[in-house]
Amino acid sequence: MPLNKPILRVSKPSEVPGHSMYGGWALPGREYSYIALFDLAKKHMLGKPAKTILFRDICAKPGDWFGGDDFSGERYEAADPQYPGILIHAMPNPCNRAYRMVDGRRRMEKLRRNGFDSGEFFVIEFADCEEFIFDFLIEENI
Repeated sequence: MPLNKPILRVSKPSEVPGHSMYGGWALPGREYSYIALFDLAKKHMLGKPAKTILFRDICAKPGDWFGGDDFSGERYEAADPQYPGILIHAMPNPCNRAYRMVDGRRRMEKLRRNGFDSGEFFVIEFADCEEFIFDFLIEENI
């Protein structure tokens, strides 16, 4: 992945191709950034087994992150909890928990609603994730 990747320009955060981080979820010293999840997964998940992690140790964005109810509707119904989510270990997060969820909050919510207190997740260390974090800008009229 090139180190001189241009800053992504979007009209709203939901257009970011990955895990967006801003507001209370921003990384220290960065206003708007995101994790390129596809590239991260290609490098760090192949052949890696999932681990069982307690939900109480995970910081996940709320169900209204993009302004609606992410825990209802078509995307929630399609979420299949048999596929592990992705967690970043030791990454700064607003909950001060061991893991920051970057993929799978709808799947985790389905498990919670079915009485589970843990689930299967791919875990990547923050140090291995940093090369996949890029900045983005929000611009009007894109």
